[in-house]
Amino acid sequence: MNRILTFACMAFIGLAHAAERPVVLNKSLPLRSGTVLREKREIRVENGVSKKVNAKETTEVRTRYLQRINLIRRITGAGSEEIRASEFMTELVHFTGPPPPPAEEPSPLMSKTMRARKTGARWDYDLDRGKETPAERTSLDDLAYSAALLDMISLCIGNEAHKVDDTWKTSIPAPRGKAVGYVVPKDVECTLVSLNETADGPHAVIAIRGSLGLERPMGYNAHVDITFEATVVRRLADMLDVDTDIKGEYILKGEANIVGVGKTKLDFDYPFTLTRNLKLEDK
Repeated sequence: MNRILTFACMAFIGLAHAAERPVVLNKSLPLRSGTVLREKREIRVENGVSKKVNAKETTEVRTRYLQRINLIRRITGAGSEEIRASEFMTELVHFTGPPPPPAEEPSPLMSKTMRARKTGARWDYDLDRGKETPAERTSLDDLAYSAALLDMISLCIGNEAHKVDDTWKTSIPAPRGKAVGYVVPKDVECTLVSLNETADGPHAVIAIRGSLGLERPMGYNAHVDITFEATVVRRLADMLDVDTDIKGEYILKGEANIVGVGKTKLDFDYPFTLTRNLKLEDK
């Protein structure tokens, strides 16, 4: 028993000393070609507000949105993946009275195989075979948009080494001009909350808060501002974010030409939550 207690104390002391040393939280460790990754993700808006103003009328409704996906991702090369959606459910409802019952529907990408390729900071998603329908194209663009937003996590963390309880600001150079289609982080602050030893190596728990801007998202004549608070559990052996929890507010302001009513000003305010889990497939 004394030996067990001694070993436990030594392990605790060793972990405490490790926590006092700065550790690198972000570096490029691409997954090998052929690696299979499972991703579960859910984006939820429970009480959003959608306002539209045009020459004929002004409407303001509450909005509920859900995207729940289960992706099987196979790395095919540097910045390229083959992806299959084993589950892909969505819901978008607008209402003025009590919230309506759930109305989830399968995405047109359900059970489809896709190809994803990253060029710079952009992701492009396409069907593996055949020509996509307009609904499929919209869903593919939405996946690419979400992937680009989630990629901002690593940029927000930065490349410097930090100790537990360190808090730091990350300066990220903005693209030149209006940066159409690019996500631009600003006012980003991070804290290394803890460093935990597990069976598959050290995991860092990192808190991140800040905001993102996006000009003309997916080609729309609009501007998006996102404020967020995130908690990320990062496995340092391969820099994989095994768990990500984000809550924030998505605000879109812009305009669109709507059939039958003409030019319409858009003002959307969507408080949201996003959860994501990543796991390497056992070989």
